[in-house]
Amino acid sequence: MNQFLTLVKLEFLNGMQRNKDASLFSRIKKWFLIILGLSGIIALVLYALNSILSVCLEGNLEQEFIVYYVFIVQIVQLFFGISITTKTLYFKTDNNILKLPVSGKMLFLAKITYLFIYEFIFTTVLALPVFIMYGVQTFQSIGFYFMLIPNIIFLPCIPFLFSLLLSVPAMYLVAYLKNKFIVMFCLYIITLALGFTIYIYGLKFIMSILDNEITNVLSGETIFSMKQFANYLIFPLLFKNCLLIYNFLPSFFVNIGLFCLLILIIFIFADKIYLKIILSNNEKDLKAFKSKKDVKDRSVENALFFREFINIFRSPNYSFQYLTVVVTTPLMVYFSSEIASSIGVSKIGEGILPGIIVLVLIMFLSMGTSFAATSITREGDNFFHTKLIPVKYSKQVLIKFLIYFFVSVPAVFISTFILAIANFINYISALLIALSVSFIVIGNIASSISLDIKRPQFYFLEDGEVNSTNKNINSSISFGFLIAVLLGIGSIVISFFVSVPSMYLVLFGFGVPYMLIECFVLFFRLEKKYRSIEL
Repeated sequence: MNQFLTLVKLEFLNGMQRNKDASLFSRIKKWFLIILGLSGIIALVLYALNSILSVCLEGNLEQEFIVYYVFIVQIVQLFFGISITTKTLYFKTDNNILKLPVSGKMLFLAKITYLFIYEFIFTTVLALPVFIMYGVQTFQSIGFYFMLIPNIIFLPCIPFLFSLLLSVPAMYLVAYLKNKFIVMFCLYIITLALGFTIYIYGLKFIMSILDNEITNVLSGETIFSMKQFANYLIFPLLFKNCLLIYNFLPSFFVNIGLFCLLILIIFIFADKIYLKIILSNNEKDLKAFKSKKDVKDRSVENALFFREFINIFRSPNYSFQYLTVVVTTPLMVYFSSEIASSIGVSKIGEGILPGIIVLVLIMFLSMGTSFAATSITREGDNFFHTKLIPVKYSKQVLIKFLIYFFVSVPAVFISTFILAIANFINYISALLIALSVSFIVIGNIASSISLDIKRPQFYFLEDGEVNSTNKNINSSISFGFLIAVLLGIGSIVISFFVSVPSMYLVLFGFGVPYMLIECFVLFFRLEKKYRSIEL
């Protein structure tokens, strides 16, 4: 037992390793912001779900509400679980732990205990507030709240166990695709675009409910179809029966039987197979980047551009952060404008649309350009190469700057002109928005690179890549979001109460000085600032 508890403790310590050098104030601030952000999101989601529940009560779908919500939660759990389980069980470096005199079964049990605790917390945040809201809205008895505790504990179990089983084929698939960056990149884009499309249509559905258009949302035929389909969602239906004490014993024993069967399969896997897999992964000869390439004669500028692209596209994570959000920005802006056009314009007026476009453009491109905050530290152990090569630091940084410029600025123009073609805005407005937002995006790129030069964060994950929660990336995103909110809301207010041309004056009045100041700060005395950076 002590051995098991020690291994679980080591898992948590490894998970918190990235924060070991952070000050107490930084950690408190981080958790305060996380809790504040989560509270805001939960409040908004509960408000929307409360409206949906009210509609379900009118349509006599209160039990189906539980079934469908549990179905969504379990789907999210499954995909979240497969991702984190695959990484933790198979792709997390455990060389030090493997040296300990522990069995593969004990190591596996410690890891899945660590994973289950995370999944339980994740599920509780997703489900508990909604179920309490459901109990209050439907005037449930005290027995409902007593049943809530064991059911909340049991809710993550089935998806978690399935994610453990599916993590094996997922691991082999990820290993196969690991060095196929173009395929991975395309999959990232398709997944993000599909997810955002589902999100937008879900948001439209919620907005129609909030507008109390119940007859358009839930007709008699729709209600009947929803009731019928809910009967086929076996796991959520069993959970609902246990929670509401309806057909309790059959549902309880089916749940327990399935749970025990999955536990048995996983126990056999842990005892016979798991240790062999992780040892095989650990000892496997890596074959990436071993193909012979002819040395090509390139100019200094072309060589630096090529080097930057290789540095980015050597990793699916890097290529995702660099390009995926930027590539999908036109789609995101289009759908956001469609919602604003169909809902906001009818209630507030035409002035809302340019402001929404500015808000969405700056917000999404802030996420894309935030990766520039790793421009220097992404070099990692090879950073000393940038100091040795006979090229001025200002030219090297300029190339890094242009790498982001050449994807972000075209994304702005493509997004606005798609909106003009779709008749959301006219072509002059599209051009003015594109120019003003481009100045702001250029300023964000320069600001992000300056941040990385000023306080380089040479901290890397186990695979040698920059930590995705890098402090500079977080600061860049936060500052970009602040600008997006201030300018987006300001544009809506100005265009509504003053005039749309006044909005453009404000955008240019902020964007041009912001770009010039940030570019000046970046390149002023750059040689000296760059020379002072050390690993």
